[in-house]
Amino acid sequence: MKGEGGRMKIAIFADVHGNYHALEAVLDDIERERVDVTVCAGDMINPFPDSLHVWRKLKALNIPMVRGNHEDYILTYHNSPADNEIRTGVQFKPVQLLAQQLDAQTLAEIAALPLSLTIPGPGDDDVLVCHASPSSNSRSYAIHFDNEMTGDLTRISAKTIVGGHIHMQWEQRWQDKWLLLTGSVGLAFEGVAAADYLLLRRQNGRWRAEFRAVPYNRQAAADALTKNGFLRQGGPIAWLMFDELATSEMRLVPFLSKFCPKPKPVTLPDWEKWTQRYLEAIGRWGKIKPYVEVGNGEMPNTWRT
Repeated sequence: MKGEGGRMKIAIFADVHGNYHALEAVLDDIERERVDVTVCAGDMINPFPDSLHVWRKLKALNIPMVRGNHEDYILTYHNSPADNEIRTGVQFKPVQLLAQQLDAQTLAEIAALPLSLTIPGPGDDDVLVCHASPSSNSRSYAIHFDNEMTGDLTRISAKTIVGGHIHMQWEQRWQDKWLLLTGSVGLAFEGVAAADYLLLRRQNGRWRAEFRAVPYNRQAAADALTKNGFLRQGGPIAWLMFDELATSEMRLVPFLSKFCPKPKPVTLPDWEKWTQRYLEAIGRWGKIKPYVEVGNGEMPNTWRT
């Protein structure tokens, strides 16, 4: 929908990851902004246990979505042989938990999502929305800026390209393109204790960006992880994701890329051992251990310390 008189306001958010409390805060903020268009740039679901609630909310609001890599994890689970790692591996326990909850209709809706979509803008100054990059939901133009990526970007007619994926708010000019990242609704990094999204305003014949950070009830979001057994059922990967929520710092990628042995562990006890060692090494195991051992229960007000 193009705004009247060349004016237009677009809200773009990404990486909810099943954090319903964060999503509600962002949607409330967007409603107050009275935007013309709202789009979700992928990773609506997984790993957190409110993922189905998030999906149903976005569908009920008819918010356009693109398919992120976490949606692909769910599809891969259902389309792979029984012995595939994503169906059996300890690393993918949160994926397995969610995938088993989704019915055929929901899976078909997820599979039908595009990798990118274009928002028509005034004067044909369109905005392309993707998850990581226009043709991949796992390779971000903020990281993988190689010949393949530059060729991909050159072929896009839209001058403004917006994505998510790496959970940071970011912008960069390249040739005639303006590349932006929305940040994450559900797991913002860089110490941001809020839910991030992006507002694009059309003013004086050009797009202007406003990076938003919306406070939300992180205590309630943490309680949602501990009250339903997610830390126990989701295995050690759930511990890392829980600590990402607690600290707004990256845990999973550093663990898998730098600390986890190669080849990766196979058994649950070995995964637990290596994950505990990692959390001990960064000074976080003492904070996480009580909730891992209990598995369920309310978080105290000191959970972030």
